[in-house]
Amino acid sequence: MVGRVVRVALVVDEALPRAALAQGLETDPRVSVVHRLAGRREALDRVEPRTVDVLVVEDALDDGTGVELGLRLQERDPDLAVLLLSGRDASDVVLALRDRVPRPWSHVSRRACPDPGALARAVVAAADGQAVLGPGEAPARAPGVAGLTRAQTAVLALVAQGLSNRAVARALGLSPRSVENHLAVVYRALGAAGPDVSPRVLAALAYRTGGPPRAAG
Repeated sequence: MVGRVVRVALVVDEALPRAALAQGLETDPRVSVVHRLAGRREALDRVEPRTVDVLVVEDALDDGTGVELGLRLQERDPDLAVLLLSGRDASDVVLALRDRVPRPWSHVSRRACPDPGALARAVVAAADGQAVLGPGEAPARAPGVAGLTRAQTAVLALVAQGLSNRAVARALGLSPRSVENHLAVVYRALGAAGPDVSPRVLAALAYRTGGPPRAAG
């Protein structure tokens, strides 16, 4: 017998992957996709507090980031669970947010977890209050990234998701000046400098790709 049905808001910007993921999730009778949304703005308009149990959201959206959207919706509804869906391993971002959100976040890599049944099980576990760090591929880290402190890595992880300094500070419980100081050290450690690309962009690229930052030009 099926117990409580987990209500899901699925936010994926491309229509075909969104439809495929929704169909796969609903093969599990414990899951109902109540919203199939294309981006941040649509989700903020349509997801009302206490109408959804789990937000399943891509980390990179055309009109924002999954991290920012998850934080905004959890501010409205502290009981909402968030599962970040990405093409790479984003477990470090989830862990960095662990002590700053009302419910633990989860992460599943789409590349390493293509099975919709596994994704549905992760959704149900997230609804039950578990922090799921699904099968993922830990990205290789450039030597400079590997040498950063935990706090510096947490700041860089959120910058790489597209968050502003103010949003990073709010997520990690830091002052904006502390975020700026951490980033200054990060830029020096990574050698992130160039005439045509900002240090912020180079550092984010180094984090996301695992390679050394390369200046254009």
